[in-house]
Amino acid sequence: MKMVREIVDAIVLFEKNNVNPMFISSSRGNIKINKVIKVFKERRNLRDCYIYICLVEGRQDPIELRWEVESNKWYMEKI
Repeated sequence: MKMVREIVDAIVLFEKNNVNPMFISSSRGNIKINKVIKVFKERRNLRDCYIYICLVEGRQDPIELRWEVESNKWYMEKI
C-alpha cells in the first residue's frame, strides 16, 4: 500500500448506524467500492475518525479510506 492522504468526494449509503462508502471520486479517477472488509474507530488530531478497509473494482489490493465524523470529510489514506 502507498500512502496518499488525499481528500475525496464520496457517495455513501446510510443504513441505521452503518455508513458504507459506495463510490469515490479522486484525482486518480472514479473508484467503485465492491465491499467494505473492516471498519474501526480511531482518533487522529483530536478528532473522531472511522477507517474503512475496502475492496475496489479492478484492484486486488484493498484501499484505506478515512472519514472524519465532525467535518464529514473523506480521505483516501492508502492505495
